[in-house]
Amino acid sequence: MKLGTGLLLAFGAGMLGLAGYGAVTLIQHGGLPFQRLRVASESMAPTLRPEMTIMARKTPAEALRRGDIAVFAVGDNKWVMRVVGLPGDRIAMRDGRLILNGKIVPQANAGAMTIEGVQARILNEQLPGSRAAYRVLDSGMTRGDEMAEITVSPGRFFVLGDNRDNAADSRFPAGPTGGSGMVAFADIYGIVRPEDLNSD
Repeated sequence: MKLGTGLLLAFGAGMLGLAGYGAVTLIQHGGLPFQRLRVASESMAPTLRPEMTIMARKTPAEALRRGDIAVFAVGDNKWVMRVVGLPGDRIAMRDGRLILNGKIVPQANAGAMTIEGVQARILNEQLPGSRAAYRVLDSGMTRGDEMAEITVSPGRFFVLGDNRDNAADSRFPAGPTGGSGMVAFADIYGIVRPEDLNSD
């Protein structure tokens, strides 16, 4: 479904465990390839909201760092999530908190918001080696709040939605009604930088 100059982009949205789907188109701009996309779900809220227009810059997977917002393929569709684990990292979830290599990733309260009729806490979070802090949402207890420790496989990333209680991400196996699973380097298109976000 066409939406202006871009096409619909979805992230594994809706109720936790269900996947939203969409497609994107590649545009040549200034000699450099990029994809102009329109957000279709709340799974990356509060960073990305439905109807926002974003631009994904073609980037080698090897250049991605923790904290980057990555655009990647899930089957024939493109999704967008935040990279939280690099190959060899150990990832777990406990009481809704992200644990990286045995250490709880620090969070700080940053207010609250209502999203899809649910009150959610806004938390500032910053991963080791990430470019900047970012905000995540906590809406209460969900099945994604607990995950035994796993090690990120070679050539893959572990990704999470910023809307932690409403994102079908690497905590859930890939599949028609699942999540993204761990994302292969080969499926990475590129990254979305903060300066490439707008609400048009």
